[in-house]
Amino acid sequence: MAMTLAEMKVGMSDKVAEQVVDTFLRESEILQLLPFDNCVSPTGGSTLTYSYVQKKLPATAEFRAINSEYTTSQTTLESKTANLKIFGGAFEMDRVLKNSEGKYNNMAFQLEEKIKAAISLFHYTLINGNSTTQTKEFDGLDKMLAGTSTEFNTGTGSAIDLSTIEKTKANMDQFYELLQNLIKETEADALLMNTKMISKIQTIARLLGYRTETEEAFGKKVTSMDGVRFMDLKNYYTVSGSDVTANSCVKAGLSRNIGASSAAVTGLTDIYAVKFDVNDGFHAVSPTGDSAISSYLPDLSQPGAVKKGEVEMVAASVLKNTAHAGVLRNIKIA
Repeated sequence: MAMTLAEMKVGMSDKVAEQVVDTFLRESEILQLLPFDNCVSPTGGSTLTYSYVQKKLPATAEFRAINSEYTTSQTTLESKTANLKIFGGAFEMDRVLKNSEGKYNNMAFQLEEKIKAAISLFHYTLINGNSTTQTKEFDGLDKMLAGTSTEFNTGTGSAIDLSTIEKTKANMDQFYELLQNLIKETEADALLMNTKMISKIQTIARLLGYRTETEEAFGKKVTSMDGVRFMDLKNYYTVSGSDVTANSCVKAGLSRNIGASSAAVTGLTDIYAVKFDVNDGFHAVSPTGDSAISSYLPDLSQPGAVKKGEVEMVAASVLKNTAHAGVLRNIKIA
């Protein structure tokens, strides 16, 4: 059965679980719209595998003369599978600190921060996941769209230069035409990008007069163009010792060789377009049940000085029709 997280939340009797899902929805715009097919049960006792058919090429039609036959052709389908992956994190807290914290709820703070970390990892993997090179990950859009008919402006083309306001004004009509082609070809509901790119595209939409702002359920401003939402997937943070690195979920600062030039073009990024549809588009999959998300809070009534809490999500992403997601490559923003 296809459900969004918001629909999963309805009727939850566990208030903590409801608050956890609420935080996921508040912190992730894409999770507000992304449908989940929550129908996966373990196979062989240890694997959560979702089997589906992906539409690769459409059916064709033609005219024919009297006493002649049609040329036969079929819609090209490919049987595929997606293995659900487990991700999240744990935190620890001494019971003495919990019992003496006063008005400050450190457990709630740590739980919310762990949820935010799980969201950023989910965002990053939706784009960059590659189960071939990283077996714990599910596949993301970058891998799914490589070499498809909806991968636009690849290495044989040229970079679209929006790196300065002068370049933006000079090239915005060309950029807008390519963006509209991406939207129309994929029947997109949303464009996924990084913070720097969304600032550029908001400027272009404002200059061209196509920008619309509304307010979503949690009071945040939502920017759209022709009904297609701009979604900033923000950063995924990695920590090594005391060093923190912010990694754009939709990568920025890429360097690629484009066209006939031997010199690499720097400061590049991409824009991804998706149509949310559990039958014929891009969606997520989760285990059978009411939620893809679980939380485990410490039981302070039990023995043990140090208590552990956990947040966990079990999911993968699926593209049922390669025509309903796409990517516009090689946009120079720096």
